[in-house]
Amino acid sequence: MEQQDQSMKEGRLTLVLALATLIAAFGSSFQYGYNVAAVNSPALLMQQFYNETYYGRTGEFMEDFPLTLLWSVTVSMFPFGGFIGSLLVGPLVNKFGRKGALLFNNIFSIVPAILMGCSRVATSFELIIISRLLVGICA
Repeated sequence: MEQQDQSMKEGRLTLVLALATLIAAFGSSFQYGYNVAAVNSPALLMQQFYNETYYGRTGEFMEDFPLTLLWSVTVSMFPFGGFIGSLLVGPLVNKFGRKGALLFNNIFSIVPAILMGCSRVATSFELIIISRLLVGICA
């Protein structure tokens, strides 16, 4: 009788398991969706920053096509970083273990935050592009 109760308990979906599954599923997709869409709100300000930075270097403003291309590269670096990160998961887990890989992954969250924060002071839009790539690896 106890074995039958134990086997029924093992195959049962508990509230804790259901909540953990929902949080894991929505938590990871929220991070990805947020990072893809968050760059759209300040798009005009960032393109203006790109143009001002380019003007400071060359003495002329970018035309529409190169500016749009540069902005497209900036936006697409996050999904590309996600692709690279997905290829790195296996080797990182094999080398550091699950917890070690998660701790190591924090580097790909902290460093891009610092780079993005310093991009205005450094007058470098390249830092934003590199940091989007690194955040993508983190995600």
